[in-house]
Amino acid sequence: MLTRPQAGEGPAQQLSFVAAIALVRTLDRWVAPGRLTLKWPNDLLLDGVKVAGILLEGIAGATIIGFGVNLAGHPDASERPATSLPAAGVVAPGTAAVAEHLAVTFAVVRAAWRETGFAPVRAEWLTRASGLGDRLEARLGAESVTGTFTGIAADGALLLTRDDASVRAIHAGEVFAL
Repeated sequence: MLTRPQAGEGPAQQLSFVAAIALVRTLDRWVAPGRLTLKWPNDLLLDGVKVAGILLEGIAGATIIGFGVNLAGHPDASERPATSLPAAGVVAPGTAAVAEHLAVTFAVVRAAWRETGFAPVRAEWLTRASGLGDRLEARLGAESVTGTFTGIAADGALLLTRDDASVRAIHAGEVFAL
């Protein structure tokens, strides 16, 4: 999906949350309630295992959003476990049906973000957050930070409360459950 900034929208990095909400709402049409969760910053989990991912790339004043959804199969030899809808017992819809519904849902979520700001998107994302309240490790290049996932900041950063009660905002990195 190619997007260009529109009046009233927040920073482009918030589009990852808009995209995640659109994707989870889309797959909610085919997956039973409670099975889908969101992993910061860009994964969708089905029964705790990655079933989809979202990538954003900024180029020439636009943002390209890529959605990868395992509708038919999934990689077996990946670094992190993955699944697909059929492997999880879900009758997979066709690619066109998902793409059409996702495009409409993304437009709805994006319009709401533009009109009401990031707070409602953030709040909905947190209702589906995987690992909220759990201990995590954030890998930030050569640095590794551990703590409890306590929320998402107003700018979308993951909030990690460390053992000394300090809070570290993680803006980019890989996050793993401990």
